[in-house]
Amino acid sequence: MKRKSRAIACCSLGALLAGCATKHPENPALDLFPAGVDGSTDITYYDIHGRTARELVAQLRQLGPKTATGAFWAEAQSPMRWTYRTRTDGGERCSLTNVHILVHTEITMPRWVPPADTEPGVYDQWQESMAALTMHEVGHKNISAQAAREVLDRLKAISTDCNDIGTVAARATDAIMVKMRADQAKYDAETHHGQTQGVAFPPPKRPVP
Repeated sequence: MKRKSRAIACCSLGALLAGCATKHPENPALDLFPAGVDGSTDITYYDIHGRTARELVAQLRQLGPKTATGAFWAEAQSPMRWTYRTRTDGGERCSLTNVHILVHTEITMPRWVPPADTEPGVYDQWQESMAALTMHEVGHKNISAQAAREVLDRLKAISTDCNDIGTVAARATDAIMVKMRADQAKYDAETHHGQTQGVAFPPPKRPVP
């Protein structure tokens, strides 16, 4: 018997993990996933315009992703799918084999091409803020990726009555998904949606030493 499941983790404003080949040389962390998890990351950009920090902030608020919990500058979604087959261990007991899990992270980010008359200093501030925003989104991706690894390990460890194996697998993966969503919410609460990681534009002025 072959079973397919799907879970989606949606995070607002999105520990490097060992894993797959790098596709984003500008930020290799985007494509790092745990061993055994097939993962990839795509970025979709929305364009904003302006020459001053105030104009850019207004555009971010107007054009940034809107979710059930609010409006943000960026968003990360990590749809997760897994498949497996059942194998009879002898008698009435079964285990799972050929377990495969796939995570495809989709990040929405702002993109700005500075005009020639950009206010001095704004470009450097933008670069700093966007680097922090990307780091925050990588954190969301990593939480989903780690949950995927937990799903993989848990499914591989299941051995139970053949009549119950589908139910047991569903309960195990449902529990991991509930924990993942709680971890995502906790991450946003602890970082104030990335503010403690530097997601602010323009960045706060540093005290002069």
